[in-house]
Amino acid sequence: LLLRSMALATAVAVCSVACGGWLAWVEHRTRVPRWWALLTLLPLAMPSYLVAATVRTALSPGGWVGGALGLPHMTGFGVAVLVLTVITAPLSQLIIGAALRNTSLAEEEAARTLGANPARVFRTVTLPRLRPAIGFSGLLALLYAISDFGAVAVLDVPVLTWRLYLAVENQDVARAAVLGGATLLATLPLFFATRWMRGSRVQAGVANQRTGQRGPQTGLHRWTTVGVLVLVVGIGVAIPTATLVHWVMDGWRRSLPFVNPWGALIDTTGAAMSGAFLTVLLAALPAWVVVSRQRKQQAHGWLEDGVYLTSALPGVLLALGLMLAALQFSPAFGQGTYAVLLGSGVLLMMGYATRYVAEVFAPLRVAFLGLDQRQIESAQVLGASPMRRLQTVVLPTIAPGLAVAFVIGFNAIVKELPVTLLLGSATGLQTLSFRIWDRYNEALWHDAGVAGLLLVMLAFASAALTVRWRQT
Repeated sequence: LLLRSMALATAVAVCSVACGGWLAWVEHRTRVPRWWALLTLLPLAMPSYLVAATVRTALSPGGWVGGALGLPHMTGFGVAVLVLTVITAPLSQLIIGAALRNTSLAEEEAARTLGANPARVFRTVTLPRLRPAIGFSGLLALLYAISDFGAVAVLDVPVLTWRLYLAVENQDVARAAVLGGATLLATLPLFFATRWMRGSRVQAGVANQRTGQRGPQTGLHRWTTVGVLVLVVGIGVAIPTATLVHWVMDGWRRSLPFVNPWGALIDTTGAAMSGAFLTVLLAALPAWVVVSRQRKQQAHGWLEDGVYLTSALPGVLLALGLMLAALQFSPAFGQGTYAVLLGSGVLLMMGYATRYVAEVFAPLRVAFLGLDQRQIESAQVLGASPMRRLQTVVLPTIAPGLAVAFVIGFNAIVKELPVTLLLGSATGLQTLSFRIWDRYNEALWHDAGVAGLLLVMLAFASAALTVRWRQT
């Protein structure tokens, strides 16, 4: 189980960085329409179990795609790698894209003027500046894969999280503790690999930063882009959306009753916005401390690794841990404290923030790394107040990273299931992810389809609201 989990996470991380990095390069260095970038981000909205379920249904024999093409049963390790890669590739696209926005083309043009070919320019100029973002993207992808339960359960891939869920379901605390510890153990060698990938040196900035002209795609680049786009959008958006529409139309043709979905949409939006805002606030402080210590050549690895370890915890284990901790310590603050913490949503927000602080931390750290201290010092010498320096120097530089962090946190919470089930039930929240899970298990495909389509539209709206901020 340990080796299979590590192999799955490693394969997903490599494929996610490759696909997401290429999409980020195309978005920021070539001429593409604005809707193109929004389309590639839509897989962020899809829960892993929903993508896995629709892919298995549509592409297996008897499905509307698999039946026509004669495909085999879509289960197993390889299909799990494919599904998790499609889901995590937009994370890499967002983080690497934010780093590309803070990379000046002046250095690349100077290298080409001095006779360097494109491969050498990328290897010696561009790649060193993208190295932290690539490392962060790979780390988030492998932590997502190693802690995911939905996709591996639907696709019949026995890994640590699957056995952990069974242990928790059977109330076998001892086995759950062992499997949870093994999950953390699996991340240790992956931590070392990604730390080497990120590097420890701070790259010097460019005083006259400019983006330059975007060029067209030609030849092999165009076909590579088409292939990656078909993979990410086809598996992550088109097939799930078409399957969800089929479920809804089938229920409508059969005159089945539909549950009103607007309450679930409101609950989902409110919980996701509150949780994402809290998560960004909590992640900003350690991100700033880590970058500040790195600039001063001081040790910071323990703090950074501590932040990332939270994402290695499966959601079901994290939720149970918070509940047990609250039960243990709440009597010291009076009777009824636990009920207040659970019913008010405090534990739920803590669960969201703890679960996704690492995903939000990564783009914030990249944004803070791109902040040139010389510009702040120049503004201070020219007499700018701290508030004006924040408004005119700091915020414009870190704005793409802030937008990326909020979008990642919002969409991650929108599709979160275990934490919502265990910590949100006492609050009365009925989120879209809960509606999908509940109706899917009850074989009420038409209601699951409505909830899934609303979830996709919600994620599209969140990405559309921030696209201008990310690009400018």
